Amino acid sequence: MPKVSIKICATLHTILQDESFNNFQIVQLRDRFLSVSSSNQNVSETYKFIYRQVSRLVKKGALRKINNKNLKIITCQKTELFNDINFVINQRIETIKPKRKLLDKTESDALQQLQERLKQSEVDLLACIGESEEYMRLYKSFPEMKDYLESQYILARENSSRLLGQIKAIKSVLSYQQK
Repeated sequence: MPKVSIKICATLHTILQDESFNNFQIVQLRDRFLSVSSSNQNVSETYKFIYRQVSRLVKKGALRKINNKNLKIITCQKTELFNDINFVINQRIETIKPKRKLLDKTESDALQQLQERLKQSEVDLLACIGESEEYMRLYKSFPEMKDYLESQYILARENSSRLLGQIKAIKSVLSYQQK
């Protein structure tokens, strides 16, 4: 019987060739794929990609779906045919991107608001950093005020950490919206 050939992405092939990776759920395969993938990819789109690939492998007989009705969980298992398949590694880099959508007026307004919040948070962060640096200089000049200056310094550092978190969150949302 001639070997069946199936095109597969290199990362997915590497994961599935691992002997210990059997009896898995699609979510587990997605998580493994994301952990070894070099690019920062959308979790939802990656799940859809993995689901399509697994469905294709089930149709070709390389995998079998096992439905556990008690837990409502579907696991996938490699079949005997899996090792006989000639996998053709897809040489192009797999990029999983959400479908582009046109920005309507409300989304455009939201982007503008996010950019304004980002600028304001960055200005506030610089102010907090300057404030904490000044408390350190004052502490060196006035060591007798150590308790007060130290507490103010800690507050300024906490504020700058909080602002840094806000900046990261806003940048993350902006980069997602601009894809």
